[in-house]
Amino acid sequence: MIAEKEVGNKKVWLSVEEALIICHGLPYEPGSVVDKSYLDVAKFFSSRGFPSVIFDFTGTGKSKGSFSLIKWLEDLEEIAENFEKVSVLGFSMGGAVALNFEKAEKIVAVASPCSAEMFSEEGLERIYANARLKSTLKGLKDFESFKKQFLEEFYSIEPIKSVENLKCPLMLVHGTKDDVVPFYCSEELYRRARGKKKFLIVKNGDHFLRREERVLEKIAEWLKKVDEGVEELTL
Repeated sequence: MIAEKEVGNKKVWLSVEEALIICHGLPYEPGSVVDKSYLDVAKFFSSRGFPSVIFDFTGTGKSKGSFSLIKWLEDLEEIAENFEKVSVLGFSMGGAVALNFEKAEKIVAVASPCSAEMFSEEGLERIYANARLKSTLKGLKDFESFKKQFLEEFYSIEPIKSVENLKCPLMLVHGTKDDVVPFYCSEELYRRARGKKKFLIVKNGDHFLRREERVLEKIAEWLKKVDEGVEELTL
C-alpha cells in the first residue's frame, strides 16, 4: 500500500507491503475504533515490528453503509488486497470474520464466537436494543429482520466450519472469565483446527483482552515465532 500525506509543505508517500490487520468486534459503545483502545493496540504491534491497520467495519463507527457480517468479510478482503502479505488479529466478532480469511499469513482470533447456536433470542435482543439505543450499528430495521439477517449471515461464516479449512498458522486466545463469548468456543475451535495451532488460555481473563498488555505480548511473540500447543497465562 502507498499512503499519501501532507507534511508541512511537502508531499510524503509511505510504502507498506506487509501489515497486521486488526478487526474489531460488535461495538458496544458508539464511536470509531480510534475513539476506543484499538488505536493503542495498533501502536503496540507497530512498535513490535508489525505495521498495523485498524478500520471501522461497514455500518459501524465512521464507515458508511448498513451493518452486515457478509460485508464485514468483504471489507477485510478489500483492505488486504492493498498489501502483498497480511496477518489478521480479530477480536470477538472480528475474530469470527478473520477465521474466514484464507489468504492470511497468520491468524489470531481472540474470544471468537464459534457457532450460531450460542446466540439466544434474549442475547440477540440485547445486541439489537443496545445498537438502536447507542446507534452502534447502522441501517437496522425491526428486530425480526435483524435477527433473520444476523443468524443467516453468521451461519454462512460460522467459524466452527471455516476453521477446518484454514491452512495458515492459527492462534486462539480466550479468557476463562469471559462473560460475553463462552470459553468453550475457543476450545471447540482449537479442537477442530487442522493446521499449526496455538491456544492461549488466559486464566481470570475477561472479554476485553485487548486491554491486557501481557496478552498482547504473548500474541506478538507468537507472530514473530509460531509455536504450537496449549499455554496458560494467569492475570
